[in-house]
Amino acid sequence: MNKKQLNKAIIGILGLATLSAVSLQANAFSATSLGTFTGTTISRDDATPFKSWSDYGAEVNFGWVHTADWFKLQVGSAADITAGTTFNVEFKLAGRGTSQPLNTGGFTLWTSGTAATVEGGGFHEYNQVRGPGDNGITTNDLIGNVVSGHNGWVGYAQNGLSFTNGDGDVVANGGAWNTSSPYLTGGAASAGSNATLDLYGLKAGYYLIGLGGVCPDDSASCITTTPGSRQYTFTASSTVAPVPLPAAAWLFGSALMGYLGLQRRKMAV
Repeated sequence: MNKKQLNKAIIGILGLATLSAVSLQANAFSATSLGTFTGTTISRDDATPFKSWSDYGAEVNFGWVHTADWFKLQVGSAADITAGTTFNVEFKLAGRGTSQPLNTGGFTLWTSGTAATVEGGGFHEYNQVRGPGDNGITTNDLIGNVVSGHNGWVGYAQNGLSFTNGDGDVVANGGAWNTSSPYLTGGAASAGSNATLDLYGLKAGYYLIGLGGVCPDDSASCITTTPGSRQYTFTASSTVAPVPLPAAAWLFGSALMGYLGLQRRKMAV
């Protein structure tokens, strides 16, 4: 091989390496830090594509990794994480402005537990309601260092159309949370003009949030290209967990209703 041929070979190898790096970079995502939540409201104004949380290819309805907005959130201080302190947190996604608000949006929370969240890469789509390697589903396997299995998924909320994603999971208008998660004790979700997810007893730790517009592939009603991105406000704030009535109160209520019923029958006689 002469010098000219050697130079061409070297250039070719370098070119392939560059293309490979670009390809991996295109599939990767980075997450913006929202800071540390210790009770004071955290708010973020931004814009996101209208199909980034639920649209990936014909009739698949995954999220787009490279167009969704990704955020990292630390819940509690370092001391709180060590102590296992819990918080009641309300996450809310609301459209912002009048000319191009995000009217139908959704967000998902995952956790990396007590390890600081890192970003991911090498994949295009994400499943809104599973963790990495969740029951054999590998869609989210490269989603950073999120906890493996179903425990890595914390919950979601969305105020768009209900749909089924490509893994066969139903994603309903409203929201859901991981009822068997070791990282929280309960939750509540609502979907009106906003998408809201309340998480009760949420353990101090590190969380990853994927956020975007909701537009399932099989619905032409929400598909429009103008404007391409929609304005929103995302907040994390303190909330109060509902206080359940003690069993004695239910027994007393039943007894009272029975007594009143008996009195009515006596009066009728």
